[in-house]
Amino acid sequence: MGSSNKNGFTLIETMLFLAITGALVVAVLIGTGASINVQRYRDSVTSLKSLIQSQYSNVLNVQNQLTSANISCDSNAKVGTTGAVMPRGQSDCVIMGRYVTINGSNVTTSTVIGHASGTTTSDLSDIKLIQSYNLATLPSSTEMSQLEWGTQIAWPKIGAGAKNPQTPRTIAILIIRSPQNGQNYTFTGDDITVPLKSLVVAGLTVPGQAQRTVCVASDGLTNNNDMAISIGAYAASSSDIEARSNATNLRLGIDSQC
Repeated sequence: MGSSNKNGFTLIETMLFLAITGALVVAVLIGTGASINVQRYRDSVTSLKSLIQSQYSNVLNVQNQLTSANISCDSNAKVGTTGAVMPRGQSDCVIMGRYVTINGSNVTTSTVIGHASGTTTSDLSDIKLIQSYNLATLPSSTEMSQLEWGTQIAWPKIGAGAKNPQTPRTIAILIIRSPQNGQNYTFTGDDITVPLKSLVVAGLTVPGQAQRTVCVASDGLTNNNDMAISIGAYAASSSDIEARSNATNLRLGIDSQC
């Protein structure tokens, strides 16, 4: 009988092929998962930056969310529909800006109403004029949302404003348009429970107009590569709100690191 040769894979060769293929698949999946997580984190940072930036547009393009034809507004800028009512838009209160609070991952935005607490004169500085108003939020304008993908704001790890632990953190952002000349002013503070008027402080202080580094904690989406939302000193427009990496902060001479 003639001999026959059969070509094929041995059991060992097959097992090696399956092992190598499996390892490559796992590596691809891990790499893809990490890339997706990084993209999700960046989307969350970008969304928060865009939300804060949009408040400046809302300040400039005033929208009155009140639906009642006649309203009342007391000396504390509290709006109602009873008492000495006046046609909407002609009350003693004026729409002055926007208020943003961030508590961990929870974001609240509202329209700010102002009522002049006394006689005002044109020789007052803008901030002193703003300080002469009693401020309150308009309840019907309040909107609530959350940071995406489980992220939350945090304190810097090192440098100015650093705290340990980095979370939880809160921040209040008050954007006011001067009734005198239309200039925007941004004031921030770390206590979201204080009256709005207490945030209106001139100068590079907290509360006040100091530069703020608001870190965005990734909740494991990145590996020690967290970013921050930077609110510029004396911020007046959306261009003063930026998303920055630690490397960018160092290049700009800001020592806060997330």
